[in-house]
Amino acid sequence: MGTTPLLRRRPPPLSGEQQAALEQLQEQLSQPKPKPALLYGVTGSGKTQVFLALIESVLRKRKSVIVLVPEISLTGQTVQAFHMRFGKRVAVLHSGLSLGERMDEWKRIRAGDADIVVGTRSAVFAPVQNLGLIVLDEEQEHTYHSEKSPRYHARDVAKFRCSQTGSLLLLSSATPSVESYYYAKQGQYSLITLEERFGDAQLPDVYMVDMREAESISTSHTFSERLLQELHYNLTHGEQSILLLNRRGYSTLIKCSACGAVEECPNCSVSMTFHTANDSLVCHYCGYAKKRPAKCTECGSEMIRFSGVGTQKIQEELEALYPDARILRVDMDTTLTKFSHERLFLAFSSKEYDIMIGTQMVAKGLNFPDVTLVGVLAADQSLYAMDFRSFERSFALLTQVVGRSGRGKHRGRALIQTFSPDHPIIEQAANQDYPAFYAQEIKSRRHHLYPPFCTLAGIGFVSVSTEEIRRWPERFLEQFRKLAGEYPDLPIRVLGPVDADTYKVAGKYRRKLIIKCKNNRATRELFRRALEWFYTECKTVTAFIDMHYDRI
Repeated sequence: MGTTPLLRRRPPPLSGEQQAALEQLQEQLSQPKPKPALLYGVTGSGKTQVFLALIESVLRKRKSVIVLVPEISLTGQTVQAFHMRFGKRVAVLHSGLSLGERMDEWKRIRAGDADIVVGTRSAVFAPVQNLGLIVLDEEQEHTYHSEKSPRYHARDVAKFRCSQTGSLLLLSSATPSVESYYYAKQGQYSLITLEERFGDAQLPDVYMVDMREAESISTSHTFSERLLQELHYNLTHGEQSILLLNRRGYSTLIKCSACGAVEECPNCSVSMTFHTANDSLVCHYCGYAKKRPAKCTECGSEMIRFSGVGTQKIQEELEALYPDARILRVDMDTTLTKFSHERLFLAFSSKEYDIMIGTQMVAKGLNFPDVTLVGVLAADQSLYAMDFRSFERSFALLTQVVGRSGRGKHRGRALIQTFSPDHPIIEQAANQDYPAFYAQEIKSRRHHLYPPFCTLAGIGFVSVSTEEIRRWPERFLEQFRKLAGEYPDLPIRVLGPVDADTYKVAGKYRRKLIIKCKNNRATRELFRRALEWFYTECKTVTAFIDMHYDRI
């Protein structure tokens, strides 16, 4: 263990509600084999302070802790909080570090010189000594799921490690996944709830802006008059604002008005996005880029139309509307360099900027006390995605970004611009009403047989040949049916094969099978036998199984 004193800075006293939550978790920690715990609390309720205090209890027992965050963008503020409290006992693991830096941290952990590990999903494998606690902050986030080999979910790995070591798994969120909340309500997890914001902070006032009406009276195609007025108020009163638009780039669709052709990536079956920084069209799947064309590549017409709005275009429009405003854009394009997240968020926290525009990386887990206004520019965007979690993710994103407002001494406001102001998901997110959302969503999941009432597994197929990608998934399905006949008591429903949502990526074609099943030993054996047959017979198509598939 490290020799640094336990506390580097005296923590703020816990509220009565936080203290009660801490005592519940400490009681769980004292069990020989504690069951997982879900810490559910409204945004700004001080969940981090609760599990920081819990970590102290673990360290006093001379045990180690792993704390997972869903994105690199959240590691900066998290690591700062841990360093101020625990000093050099903290190690950091994430992909933003160089290989050498990660190796140095790995060695410190392995040697026992660091007994707290903070990192993204791969940190769940950290070689800590005498593990006592694993925390998954924002546990509902899809980034805990690795969609590339090795395919795993950090929550499953954490659950296994805790069961093997007698450690406590703590899941924390203001918008827990439907599965985790279901298991907590069923008693498989312990449920600890924080219902109030910490200190004097109050939940923000939330206002809906019906864009069906606002478009006709606003001087902007993107901003309603109400949002422009609120931004002006904050600028004149020295208060900060956050704007969420979950699309980067300048224009998201480049189309010929003469023939209707859309500029698509030659390697992927997706349209390209225009970026003004380098005057180029970029594919966000494979990275292919080319200069903006002067004429249509299909018919030669110069009538090329740029439509759709990205964060770059929002920034340009705001700079025209408010020339004196200090505007910060945070998206994948501005955070490519090392430690860019930490640098940009520190600058905003230090009030070097008045307005921050960003994608979902600005929506969750961040604490900026001087932010009193949040604007959501396209609230309907994620509602109708092609996955069964679209409502869950929309609710979580809206709830989390609204929760960035009013975390300091001033009351916050949030404006949600939407074409569907009466949609129940938007209303529930505006009211921060997770129980109402859960009650509605769990009925739908039960009726349509989706997790937590089954496991949704995906079997993916990838090939450079369009003929092979058509033939082999069908042959796989035939063999899978034969093998499944040997397991008559195994509940299985098979959908497909069908084309993947993005049929072509980086020059390779993709198809999929969706299987509703139970994730047990017999099912895994069936999948293993089917893949063994496939790889014995087929040499031209790659197949893989993902036990946490979201697409339908």
